[in-house]
Amino acid sequence: MNMSHSPTVSVIIATYNSSHTLRYTIKSLLNQTFQDFEAWIIGDCCTDDTKELIDSFNDSRLYWYNRAENSGSQPAPNNEGLIRSKGKYIAYLGHDDLWLPHHLKELISHVENKQLHFTYAITVHIAPNGIEYVRGKRFIGLCDKDFVSPPSSWLHKKDLIDKIGFWDEDYLKLARPPDADFYSRVASSGIKIEPSKKLTVIKFPSPSWKSYKNKIDITDAIESYWTRISKNPINLELELLNAIAFEYSKFHLQGMILPMNVLLKMIKKNISLFLKNKLYCVGVFRYIYLKRSYYKYRKSRTKGLKKRGLNLHD
Repeated sequence: MNMSHSPTVSVIIATYNSSHTLRYTIKSLLNQTFQDFEAWIIGDCCTDDTKELIDSFNDSRLYWYNRAENSGSQPAPNNEGLIRSKGKYIAYLGHDDLWLPHHLKELISHVENKQLHFTYAITVHIAPNGIEYVRGKRFIGLCDKDFVSPPSSWLHKKDLIDKIGFWDEDYLKLARPPDADFYSRVASSGIKIEPSKKLTVIKFPSPSWKSYKNKIDITDAIESYWTRISKNPINLELELLNAIAFEYSKFHLQGMILPMNVLLKMIKKNISLFLKNKLYCVGVFRYIYLKRSYYKYRKSRTKGLKKRGLNLHD
């Protein structure tokens, strides 16, 4: 790389002895449709073969720095990456997360078109038994409203650091996780924030995989999803959206999610993808129709019983 060139975006990957998953994370980075980036892979005092892995890609945009001491968390490696980065924008990528090919292009376009300082994509969290939860504004209801969208979904201007400061490395004193602390300072800074409407990040929460009774290897899962990304990313995105819609309908059926319009809006905004799977669409819309019909019946039934002086719940 020409050292005088300043890339549009600097990608920071904090890692610790995870070359087995980092391999696929880097592949998803190099597979981006937007290619004007540099990547700082910061080891938190790694002792495995991470350096050899990075060298094997033979890509001048990949930079490696290994910290002399292990900090035990992401703030110190992230700060090291911020200091060394030259890009106008900063993106973060977890060493066991994957990006769909349009991730950087989508977020950079969104930031520039909307004149934003900070944005984040929709992230689907994959557990051994399927989708665990979804983070992103359009999926409120399936996700926990108190969860912060993970750093792998973020993109912000580098000069934001001048306003809010670096990541807090004294994370043990924090009342919340380091990423939640960082985002809280972003949100309270008064800058313009708006989420992207695209699902572009796949995350594999380590605790979910470590506690799973069948002990499925997280590396095998990440490799499987990377293979699907490399072969047909559009089809994978469709499958994920279908699975998310199914989760919505399941939770509706259990009475766990109340607003019916959330599912309908999600399908309408992704109609071009959903129409590729017509049978699925028929099933989902049939479910909506039946659910609405039930609510109408229940409402009229309740009104009729009240007129007769009866209680529906008796």
